[in-house]
Amino acid sequence: MRWIYHLTFADTPVPPRYAPASLAAEGFVHGSYRDAVRESARLYFPADRALAAWQIDPRRLDVPVDVAATPRGPMPHIHGAIPADAVRAVIPLERIDDAPDEVADEITARDATANTPGPESPGDAPPPGPTG
Repeated sequence: MRWIYHLTFADTPVPPRYAPASLAAEGFVHGSYRDAVRESARLYFPADRALAAWQIDPRRLDVPVDVAATPRGPMPHIHGAIPADAVRAVIPLERIDDAPDEVADEITARDATANTPGPESPGDAPPPGPTG
């Protein structure tokens, strides 16, 4: 499973649920896989603005995702608002090449500590496991 990256201006805060204009206009939020992030930035953003890529864990999305075949390769389309809990990191564009492409199968340290008593917010808890 691959991380999904969504480009924003660097000063864009991560809201509780993120619904950019593209969601209303096109019915989805544009995403990229790591190897396409720089090209997406070059094509769709002004060169003089600082950008960041939100690293989105697809397992934490509560909306459908499809992968569209485009002339630039596969591009994930997120069909709904992105919950803040799915945004696992905000990575400056200049550091995107150091970001992982594949989501690790093991539980991250943050996820492992989310269910222990302490100051963590309820939003830090991992999603419930599959039922049935």
